[in-house]
Amino acid sequence: MKNRFEDILISLKSIFNFRQQFKILTAAFILLLFNSGLRFIFGLMLIPIAEELSWGRSVLSFGVTTFMVVGALALPFYGRLFDKYGHRSILFVAVMISVGGLALISGIAKPWEFILFYGLLFAVGHAGFSTATVSIMTTRWFPTNTGMANSVAISGNGVGQLLMVGLSASLILEYGWRFSYQFLAIGTGLVLLPLIFFLVRTRQDPSESDKENWQEMERPHSIGGHSENSLASAVLSSQFICLFSLYAICGFQDFFVATHVTSFAIDNKMNTQLAGNMLALMGVAALGGVVSSGYLSDRYNPRLPTILCFGLRILLFVPLVFTSNPLVIFVLFLLYGFTFLVTAPLTVVFTRRIFGLSNFGTLVGTIHMIHHISGGLGAFVGGVVFDSTGTYEPLIIAMVGLSVAGLISVSLLRDNRVL
Repeated sequence: MKNRFEDILISLKSIFNFRQQFKILTAAFILLLFNSGLRFIFGLMLIPIAEELSWGRSVLSFGVTTFMVVGALALPFYGRLFDKYGHRSILFVAVMISVGGLALISGIAKPWEFILFYGLLFAVGHAGFSTATVSIMTTRWFPTNTGMANSVAISGNGVGQLLMVGLSASLILEYGWRFSYQFLAIGTGLVLLPLIFFLVRTRQDPSESDKENWQEMERPHSIGGHSENSLASAVLSSQFICLFSLYAICGFQDFFVATHVTSFAIDNKMNTQLAGNMLALMGVAALGGVVSSGYLSDRYNPRLPTILCFGLRILLFVPLVFTSNPLVIFVLFLLYGFTFLVTAPLTVVFTRRIFGLSNFGTLVGTIHMIHHISGGLGAFVGGVVFDSTGTYEPLIIAMVGLSVAGLISVSLLRDNRVL
């Protein structure tokens, strides 16, 4: 009788955990939907702000650069806070900071105000519910099927870009950029704050079926003769250096392409509208890539989709060196879009499998910081090279070499947990 009662309790607990996992996944998807949308809408705001305030675009570009750097630097700190205080309270505070930043942006009149409110305040808040932090939360709730769970959550990025950019375009046209920021501030707060309060829980009590997975994840692994419980030994290990290289390369390539692909296509005689549609369709293709990545990671291991990603990039960049045909360029970059988010859900998988859960948030945040800073460098270098040479060809050739380096980096990663 006692055993039967315990079995019933275990079953009820499993049902509760499943329901909570569903809530967490829903919250993660919506958080990233807003996070992505709020990041991409600035492209629509740039010209209206510059024209109304008579600012040069360099002023606004500097604010965006500040936003990227500050957000990247904040990620390891958020990872540490997640490790120490949990998810719910930190996410709540981050969204509050973002809402305040958005509201204050609507009233700017001087360049320093934009840099302060957008480049610093909004950047700090925005980083707190970004892919890096949300993936930490998702991973802790999904000790199995981690890759697929994060893929579903991260697909909110593409949906957010589609929905919120479209909404913002209509708002700007009808009411102007100031009202748009006010509307977005209020809407973000009204949706995300209750969402976090009611759906997010800091960490689950593992169900019986998951205890073995959690014990394996929490078991210290040996890294270079030292326990991975030492943050310093983890960061200085050869495995972390491989991850560093992998995500630095990925960020450099992705932000170079995202920033300059439209200009590259137009330079090669592609219709301007078609070039814009190409970029949008690349985002749609990315949804297929991120879901495939999660499936392959869970079914086999995270190295497989990463190897396929960089292998495909080699095959795509090589013909781009030699062709100027708009149709060929369209097809090649559409296929590149499929690789855009492939490594995004794998950050937490690689980190968990190599280093375990000790210092998990800090390590994930650091890797995402590397990715973002390298991405900013890729966008900047692309502009410098074009201004100096009048062509993107040197960077396209460099992309081939970087893809090969990415393959080498992932091949050197060991997998401590072959599932």
